[in-house]
Amino acid sequence: MNIQDIISRRISVRAYQPEPASPGDLEAVRLTGEQAEALTGADMQFHLRTDTQMGNEIKGIIGDYGKTIHAPHYIVLASRECDGYLTDAGFRFEQMILDATARGLGTCWVGLMFKEASLRATLGVDDSWRMIVLSPIGRPLKNSLTNRMLRTLAGSKGRKPIDRLFFWQRHGEMLPASVISDRNFMQVLEATRWAPSWMNRQPWRFILLNREILIYKLQRQEREGKDYHRLDCGIAMCHLHLAARALGIRGRWEPGPFDISGISGAEPIGRYVMENKIL
Repeated sequence: MNIQDIISRRISVRAYQPEPASPGDLEAVRLTGEQAEALTGADMQFHLRTDTQMGNEIKGIIGDYGKTIHAPHYIVLASRECDGYLTDAGFRFEQMILDATARGLGTCWVGLMFKEASLRATLGVDDSWRMIVLSPIGRPLKNSLTNRMLRTLAGSKGRKPIDRLFFWQRHGEMLPASVISDRNFMQVLEATRWAPSWMNRQPWRFILLNREILIYKLQRQEREGKDYHRLDCGIAMCHLHLAARALGIRGRWEPGPFDISGISGAEPIGRYVMENKIL
């Protein structure tokens, strides 16, 4: 499968077959996270745990009504803090998620349904490590009512169209015909549009310049001192980078800051510098 196919097949899976995936596949996915391309030099660890080892760590959606996601295994991302580490966590973890998808495994981003201190104790790491995100991993349970219901609650089918996410030169400015008619490049934008985010809020926006693409965010989602919408930005940045590379566009992400024309209060995240593409 090419990266566009993998992105289109990735869904959030919340119900799993009880039988575990092969140990080889599970370790290969974990290593994809460990060896992923990075945006920063942040120290990160990818921990593979069984359902029994996780215990009751993943809590209910409303309050603490018990674990709502049962999977044979989970992968947990821990990171030490530095500038941009949350965005980098999203960038690296999504590379791992897409690798799992290509192997036929189900995953689901879980960023708010755990208590950080108890998860650290579960993993046996000290308090210099921040608990960022985890994902169940295993074979999806086919025709699951739980999967369908929770995808609906999460707004999985309500993503915004390209013209509300990508702008030309300044926030709110429509893309010109020259960009819209570039079918290859529009595939890059479409792959980015499908990046998962918390409750599919899509807090990120992009401004296209001649040789750069700026990403910035409009919202905050705080939990235990972590703005999870920065994580969401990293996921979108991963989709853009992988889709662009697959279509022959060489580029690199660089951190902000930068000015954002046409809107106030937005937070700059980074710029994608294209080495062999002019818009």
